[in-house]
Amino acid sequence: MKSDPLANNDKRQALVLLTGITANSAKKSHLLSYFQQNSRFSVFLPGLCQYFGVKFAANQLVRFLDHHKLADFSKCHFICYISGGLILRSALASQPLANTGRIVYIRSPFQELLPGLAIQKYGRLPTLIRYGKMLLDLTSQLKMEPAIAAAETGVVIERGLSASALQMGLKKSDFERYRHRSDFVMPPALETLTTPLSHDEVYTNDELLETLNRFIQSGHFKVNPNVG
Repeated sequence: MKSDPLANNDKRQALVLLTGITANSAKKSHLLSYFQQNSRFSVFLPGLCQYFGVKFAANQLVRFLDHHKLADFSKCHFICYISGGLILRSALASQPLANTGRIVYIRSPFQELLPGLAIQKYGRLPTLIRYGKMLLDLTSQLKMEPAIAAAETGVVIERGLSASALQMGLKKSDFERYRHRSDFVMPPALETLTTPLSHDEVYTNDELLETLNRFIQSGHFKVNPNVG
């Protein structure tokens, strides 16, 4: 008999979902719905405007955390997709959150090359107008700054190629080369998980979302972390 994932609810802990720039309304809706149904914690998904860049979105996040009194929860955990991680880092640098709990970063060596490739292809000004300042921030020194220091941090690395990455001519066989680029800066992590999924899939693949949920709730990606 399958156990009820909400049998041991703890609504005094919070989970904040910070999506990236490719998350459309359908992906956000699926992500929020999944965690509302399966997380033991109170779940939040801020509606941040990323078009104007990291600092603008970070200021919005600070106001969101204040408005929902997330500092009053016993713990506040985060799941961050690429630019969401930069936004969280900027927000907590300006207003630290003493009850910060576990953090999961979803990263992609392929997807994180695309902003720079777009600037090369279209030019800096057309890219700024079309995609906004966030795309420029994703190629700047902002992404080289240290990540948030959390007691329990997990990192998921995508091996798959999104449709956009394929269009830009990237190849799966180059994963290791891109993974070890000097500008693909990884936060110190308690655990690292590599998934075959692409960035197109990581918002809506329930198997992966279950794995993220497990880390947030237990500090481990695996069901039996000491096995295998």
